[in-house]
Amino acid sequence: MAKRKEPKGTTIIEFNHSGIPDDELKPEDFNDHQLAVLKALPPERQAPIRRGCPVSVIDLATGNQMAAFNMHNVAPSELQKKQLGKAVYEAVQRYFQDPEHVKKYEAWKKEKEAESDGGDKA
Repeated sequence: MAKRKEPKGTTIIEFNHSGIPDDELKPEDFNDHQLAVLKALPPERQAPIRRGCPVSVIDLATGNQMAAFNMHNVAPSELQKKQLGKAVYEAVQRYFQDPEHVKKYEAWKKEKEAESDGGDKA
């Protein structure tokens, strides 16, 4: 059986900025750590970051985020917001179709009401 290679290197996740036109992106002021991570990336990957594209750099060996850039420029489109809302709504509906989940919710609600009543008397 072949030995599995451990992942190494980085991956770059570029976030959606569809609500902000490319020419309106504003890069943040990078701190020393961000600059060190940025300089270690290939020049073709640095350019969009320096332009203001929102990006996260992940260490593949650990899965940890090494740095995030321009996250203030993340702007989902109206369609994406609606799709997210629809997905959450449908997930909540499916969750409450299970009687066990309804029981757990009712028990949680009673517990919160009891805490609230006890907190008002203090």
